[in-house]
Amino acid sequence: MPGDAGNHPRALPPLFPTCERFLMLEKFHHTLPDGHQITLPRFENVPVGLIRRTRKLVGVDQAFTILEELLTEDDLTHLDLLDRNQFNELVTAWRDGSEIELGESTASSSS
Repeated sequence: MPGDAGNHPRALPPLFPTCERFLMLEKFHHTLPDGHQITLPRFENVPVGLIRRTRKLVGVDQAFTILEELLTEDDLTHLDLLDRNQFNELVTAWRDGSEIELGESTASSSS
């Protein structure tokens, strides 16, 4: 019921301010075919909370969910213009040089 704050879970702050903090660390830069530059944190600097929230998603769903959280609307508009090969080049370039890959974690290798 409205006004009955005691029975509602505490609202969590949005994740994006945390992501902005991570963007201050070493960054990945990639120029898209249309000349627009994408800037992301290196994959190993993506906030653990974002990885946790996407851990059960299949590869492409995880990639898009993470990118949608980290990129601006303008970046996403340019991302939407990519064909599949161009998108794969972006994700591959982002992953290269990182210590962690999409879909992998030390916690998931315990089988």
